[in-house]
Amino acid sequence: MPLRVRALAALLLSSALVATAACSAAPDDDKAPGARGAGPSSSAADRQRPVLAFVRPKQQAVMVADAAGRTWQADRTGAQVPDRLSWSPDGRRLVWTDPQREDTTGRLHVLDVTTGKKVSHACPCSGAGFLGADAVSLASDGSALLVFPATGDPRRIALSRTKGPYARLVTGGAEDVTLFTPLPEGPGVFRGQGTLDAVDRRGRVRPLLSAKQPSTLTQAWRAPDGKGVAWGSADSGGACWTVSTLFEHSGASGRPKRLLPSDTAFRRALIGDQRSITSASWAGAGLTVTYTGIESCQARYPGRSVTYHVRDGKWTYLGSGLLGLAFGADGRVARLRGDAHVADGMSLPTGTLSLTSGARELVLADGVSTFVFTPAESAAAGAPAARPQPSAAAVTTVDDHGKTLPAAMVRLARRIERAADDDDTEALVRLCAGCGEGVLQWVRRTEAPSEILTAIRAHPGENGPQGLMYPGLTTCVDEPKQDITCTPEQLHDIAILGLKPDRDSDYYGSVYSVWKSVSVPLIMRMENGEARWAGLAAG
Repeated sequence: MPLRVRALAALLLSSALVATAACSAAPDDDKAPGARGAGPSSSAADRQRPVLAFVRPKQQAVMVADAAGRTWQADRTGAQVPDRLSWSPDGRRLVWTDPQREDTTGRLHVLDVTTGKKVSHACPCSGAGFLGADAVSLASDGSALLVFPATGDPRRIALSRTKGPYARLVTGGAEDVTLFTPLPEGPGVFRGQGTLDAVDRRGRVRPLLSAKQPSTLTQAWRAPDGKGVAWGSADSGGACWTVSTLFEHSGASGRPKRLLPSDTAFRRALIGDQRSITSASWAGAGLTVTYTGIESCQARYPGRSVTYHVRDGKWTYLGSGLLGLAFGADGRVARLRGDAHVADGMSLPTGTLSLTSGARELVLADGVSTFVFTPAESAAAGAPAARPQPSAAAVTTVDDHGKTLPAAMVRLARRIERAADDDDTEALVRLCAGCGEGVLQWVRRTEAPSEILTAIRAHPGENGPQGLMYPGLTTCVDEPKQDITCTPEQLHDIAILGLKPDRDSDYYGSVYSVWKSVSVPLIMRMENGEARWAGLAAG
């Protein structure tokens, strides 16, 4: 169907909402605890006091949990599985729209999780949320809000300025909603960038981000108090070169705050130039966010997913290896664990969801793609305690492929480390007693101790039948399923050594070479059960 005809059809359908209200009722870095398919029995669940909702795409189910972690299936969605859910302010209803497809105008669903009653509306619209107590979306032509009250007929609120057919509603709110409108590419506007507006109950459009300061936007989250708004960007430099960043806006005036950590854990993750956001949520007046690498483009290991809480510019590191983390009232914590791998044809990565209440952590379900606390839970969340940062650089006990090193080799490496750290050249010479004179001259140089310290703290690699070279990394590529894909140990060394990527190669991902940072690797050997420093890789 031509675009103009589709737009006209969508406009006619959205206008007909007021008259027809077409609708139909439908029925209802941490170790995880022992996994199971679903949480505790739903028979005893407190359905009048839900705290958390989540989606299991493979099971085509919307699930809900109470404060004790008891779950129940609130709805079977069929093939149109939602990719996100929005709670009503009172925490009783959920709203979502069917994933957008070219061959359908879609439907908007409002589910009362306390009764299991679902009302579905034909909805040529984009996005879903709540405007106060009313479910709301944006007409597909961008001209009006479509409001679906809990009682009474749907109604249409014309916007003071139409936003066009590509705009979408990205958050609800107590007094207004948030719209994102893509801009055409041109001078000062890059692919996917757009404006952000607030729209109140009278349809009045108030700019939050103008065309002079556009942003990309993948998903947005409204603060529990209905004022501030946060969103994740996705600035693209081409396939596999997307950079996502969390932004926060007061919802009133001024520029947004760019929220990006710069601590040891983030630097070790090596996701500065390529990164995505797998989860974000409000926790009181602060935000939690999980930054990770890009699925199918980078080597994927737990340490590359890092989770934080941020409030007023203060960052709190919460751990690594999670897909998402959210906080609720009374110390409740929801954690989504997984490998960020998209499986079984699902459009979103799935993992195992757990809920900690008190001192007990319960697995709620596996195969979970998205989860969200009720507004009251998020509003009551307290500031979380920080987790320790990754340990400082030190001699390792495994090689650059994770193989355990001989104890004698580790002892020798630690002796070399101590001597180098103390700038004790004579001790280094004694430890290299079997080395040739040329090597000993190199060791006696003023700068040698710092160079030796850098090398000995890296993971070694095999160098002949009984030999090891510190560092073991020569060249690797940060790209999955390649012959020289970087291992977790090599990525650790890349971060410790501060290596810069070399993109002028035959690989699509970033290529790293140790030779640009470590001038002469150290050679160690095992002989008759004893370890010795045999010299340098170059002589």
